[in-house]
Formats: sequence, structure tokens, C-alpha cells
Amino acid sequence: MRKAALLAVAAWLAAGLASAEPPSLDHQPVPCTVPDKPLTLCATVTDDGTVAKVRVYFRAAGEKFYSFVDMTFGGLNFCGTLPAPREGKVKTVEYYVQAVDDQYESTRTSTFQIVVQPEGACEFPPVEKDPAKAAGITVYATHKDQGRKLPDGFLGAGVAFVPVLRK
Repeated sequence: MRKAALLAVAAWLAAGLASAEPPSLDHQPVPCTVPDKPLTLCATVTDDGTVAKVRVYFRAAGEKFYSFVDMTFGGLNFCGTLPAPREGKVKTVEYYVQAVDDQYESTRTSTFQIVVQPEGACEFPPVEKDPAKAAGITVYATHKDQGRKLPDGFLGAGVAFVPVLRK
């Protein structure tokens, strides 16, 4: 009986490990946006278990470090609001979306570029229209050398910046 129980446990564990797949992530790249307005990016994320975290990592093109915002589930997909790129300071925003499930399996998109264009030149800018979301953005640093404030290329109004704590 003991040998049969051990075999059953081993089979159960093997089946569980075999089904541990990374989340499925679908995101349509955004080609452009407008300056001085926060933008929202969305992605559809599914998993055989539970989706634990979805984030958008972003930076001004040419910057060394990415920052990120958490994406929240809104019933159909996950969305995150990025701070507004400053007019004249940021020409392109680089970003990717990453999802992690409850088994710590992760997946990410390719790195995409959003061109910052003058008002009217970008046909469908992903501008955040909800004032509460635009005024409640939390940005997290990914490296201690990013300092204690949002990079200069982005507007800080309504943005809380969380630095990496130095040890």
C-alpha cells in the first residue's frame, strides 16, 4: 500500500509540474501617443492557474533603466497607466509587458516603441481619459541608481514614484 501511495503522489506531482505553463499574453502594440498626457496600455492575459502580476516596463528611448507600473484587471483585460511623456523631452517611449502566474512562470512581449507626436498627428492616441486614473499613477524604479524621482522625460503631476531602497 505504501508503494502505491508514493507512486500516486509522484504521478500527481509530475502532472502538476507538467501543467505549469507560463501565462498567455496578447498585446497589440501602440504606435504613437501625444505629449503631456498620461497613456493607458492594455493586454489580455490568461493562465492555467492564476495570473499573479502583470506590469508594463517603460523608459524614454536611450535611458539606461526601465521603470514599471502595475496593470490591474478590469473585467476583460489588464491595463496600466503610464505618466505623460514631456513635450520636447521624449521622442519615443520603449516598453514591454510582462505577466507572472501563481507558479512564478513568466512571459513577456517584445520591446515596442511608441513615437510621441504632436496633437492631431497620432490618429488614435492611448490617452487616459479617467481623471482619477491619470492622477493616481504609481511608478516603481527597477534600479537604485534611478534615484528618488520620476525620470525627467515624464511629467510628475499625479505620479507617486517608488525608488529602490539602498542598502
